[in-house]
Amino acid sequence: MSVQQLLDQALDTARAAHPGVEFAITLSHANALSLPKDTGGLWRDDPDMRQDFYHGHVYRDCLVTEVPSLGSAPIDFLVIVSPVSGTSAQADDAVSYYGDLRSGTIVASLPGDAPNGP
Repeated sequence: MSVQQLLDQALDTARAAHPGVEFAITLSHANALSLPKDTGGLWRDDPDMRQDFYHGHVYRDCLVTEVPSLGSAPIDFLVIVSPVSGTSAQADDAVSYYGDLRSGTIVASLPGDAPNGP
């Protein structure tokens, strides 16, 4: 299974479980390079309802965060879809989803052999 296929499944799972919640994506640098870039940024309202532009790699209306590494990254086998905290009450109650590229599974808790945070 490719990074994009597993990420699509994780995003679909997250959005089905938490409609209307905004999500962000975390990938290793190597995996982010293999993911198509839909656009170079997002317009979002800030807490005062002013439009702000967030520059970066965007895939399926989610900002992609890359974890830099000089070699193999400790999260090379993970795709992470996390709610963007502070964007809504629903987002603050939503969970993160972790896709494991080794098995193709998607779970709502960090796999036991994964580092404690990207």
